[in-house]
Amino acid sequence: MVEQTARQLAEEILKSEYGQALIEAKKAYDEDPAAKQLLTEYVEKQEAFQNKLAMGTITDEEKDAYYDEMNKLNNDIKIYGTSGALYKAENEFNEYTQSIINIITAALQNAIAPENADSCTGSCGSCAGCH
Repeated sequence: MVEQTARQLAEEILKSEYGQALIEAKKAYDEDPAAKQLLTEYVEKQEAFQNKLAMGTITDEEKDAYYDEMNKLNNDIKIYGTSGALYKAENEFNEYTQSIINIITAALQNAIAPENADSCTGSCGSCAGCH
């Protein structure tokens, strides 16, 4: 019963504006070879660096250059059309799902130990989902 309700909740989350935005952004990204190439380049550089680190053959200057290069590439990915939109949609979706998890957690904690329940401040920004 609970598992089925969880599946239904997941379906409703995917129907939300955040779920739909993520689905659309992922579809656009999947159809954009240039965006995929940026990510492939990032992953390949990361793997090559990890291999050098494991072998112990990298200097501090190479590390600094690598981090600078990866930061630039990461920023390029974030601002590039479809990959940037996907990055934004993923972050917003993750924040949304985390807020739902927080509501469930607070409801469970309040049910188990109502004496410890925080009182509502009226500020939804700080709300853990008490009601």
